[in-house]
This record gives sequence, structure tokens and C-alpha cells, in this order.
Amino acid sequence: MKTIKDMLMEMREELVLEIARRSKATTEGAQQDIGDIVDSVSEERTRELEMILTDREKKKLLQIDEALERIEDSSYGLCEECDVKIPKARLKVVPFAKYCVECQEKMEREEKYLREESEDGVRKSAAGEGEE
Repeated sequence: MKTIKDMLMEMREELVLEIARRSKATTEGAQQDIGDIVDSVSEERTRELEMILTDREKKKLLQIDEALERIEDSSYGLCEECDVKIPKARLKVVPFAKYCVECQEKMEREEKYLREESEDGVRKSAAGEGEE
């Protein structure tokens, strides 16, 4: 049976290969002769999506590297928020998890609240601009 470290190393290797493949495809796509404006816009949109996916993959790669560091310093499997042991079932599903389910949910609720509060502030300021 694979260890968590083996799983992380395998995930890391696959991500590195995928990032390299996408980067190569994006570079090659930029070098091709561009046809009409519709093709140009479509290709630009495709490149933007590829960059977004690559950024997500890079973030995941960072999370995997951090998990491997936690394995080395023996802090792997402990919630970084409350120091409770993260259940093995969670680590098998999300081997780079930093938080227990409860703390993760709490953080996501707080982030959502802050995001909504920020968006409300932007909407209010945009609506207030036309009143002067």
C-alpha cells in the first residue's frame, strides 16, 4: 500500500509534467500564424484559461511541497489552526490538507463573509458615485 508521502510525490510529479506540457502548448500556440480576428480572440481566451489552470496547478504544487515539508518536520497530519490530529480518511482524500474539516469550514465561511462584505462595499460605492 502506498504511503501518503508516495502519494504526494506521485501527485507532484504528475503536476510538474502537466504544468510543463501546458506551458509548452501555450508557447507553441503563441508562435503560430494568426488568422482572422475571431481566431485571434479565441486563441487569446484559450491562453488565458491555460494560464488560470497553470496558476491553480502551481498553487496545488506549492501545497504538496508544504505537505512534504510537514512530513519531514513531523508536523504532518496536525491541524495548523487547532493542533488536532487530522483524520486519516481526510488525508487520504486531500493528502496536502493543513486543517481539520471543522477549521477548514470555519475559514471558508470567514472568507466568504469577507468576500461578500467587500463586494457589498464595492456595490455601495459604485451606486453612490452617481449621486453627487
